[in-house]
Amino acid sequence: MASKTPPSVLIVDYAHGYTEMFKSAGWRIVTNIREADLVQFTGGSDVDPTYYGEPKHRSTHCNPIRDLAEQQIFLSARRNGVPVAGICRGGQFLNVMCGGRMYQDVNNHGIPGVHETRDENTGEVFNVTSTHHQMIIPTRDAEVIGVASESTEKISINPKDLKEQRVFGRGRDVEICYYEEFNALCFQPHPEFPGHDDLANRYFAYVKENCGVSV
Repeated sequence: MASKTPPSVLIVDYAHGYTEMFKSAGWRIVTNIREADLVQFTGGSDVDPTYYGEPKHRSTHCNPIRDLAEQQIFLSARRNGVPVAGICRGGQFLNVMCGGRMYQDVNNHGIPGVHETRDENTGEVFNVTSTHHQMIIPTRDAEVIGVASESTEKISINPKDLKEQRVFGRGRDVEICYYEEFNALCFQPHPEFPGHDDLANRYFAYVKENCGVSV
């Protein structure tokens, strides 16, 4: 019997930690989207808030050139029917591309170490890395998968009067969500960090369950 061909991933920016995580899990790394079974967006700067209709908060630092380049990759993946997944900034970027918004600043997330997150489908609580100072605001079309357990203060900007809108202890701190229409998984923690193999395994399980791609 012929052996199964490993799935292939195009890693945007080809970051080392992501490459090693996928290779360790048995994936092939490709550079052409037409060869990819998955496009993986990676971490980095904040998404330009003009993409979701807000001015920049003083804490927001973005790279418009990167946003534009990655928007073209996202659109190409959509045209070619390739699932997409994003980690940290990558997850935030996909949330915005799918119509979502961002809280432009939050506390208790840009921290060393980990915090607890609850799987909304199973009720299981697990630890995730937490280095981001922004937080996903998904649309109603998104399936919310993981929610952080602690309360935070969250800030967005009203585009009409440019005033800060602060939310504290209300709503949910969404760490993981999925957009079925776009076959897009948004994952804010960092499973590619060394020493977080359990989180990496969980990430690949979510990719399999939602995007339909696995080893």
